[in-house]
Amino acid sequence: MDSATMEIAISAALGVVCVPCGTFLGLIPMKADQVTTKQSRASQMMCFIIALVFIGLLIAERDMETWAIVAGLLIGFGIGKIPPFHQWALAKWPFLEPKKPVAKPKRVKKAKKK
Repeated sequence: MDSATMEIAISAALGVVCVPCGTFLGLIPMKADQVTTKQSRASQMMCFIIALVFIGLLIAERDMETWAIVAGLLIGFGIGKIPPFHQWALAKWPFLEPKKPVAKPKRVKKAKKK
């Protein structure tokens, strides 16, 4: 295999791998106060691994592969934000549901002393 074929194969593989990663990032809540601890840990770990691969490819001057990662993440994120797909995924996988808001206890006003 020549280097151009290998470059295209690696780019395609990275793009295909990054689409589900981007979809996951598109499915978890965008607001920090709605993200659960498990969702936060999973997204941080995934982003850390993607960043290591991305930076490694940048240092190796593998431009096509780095663009494949970016394109895969953007396409996946866009898929995750499609409303019918988003609702279906939330119903299918409870892990993706936003954190339930904690009800604040109501203050009881004290009667004024005379």
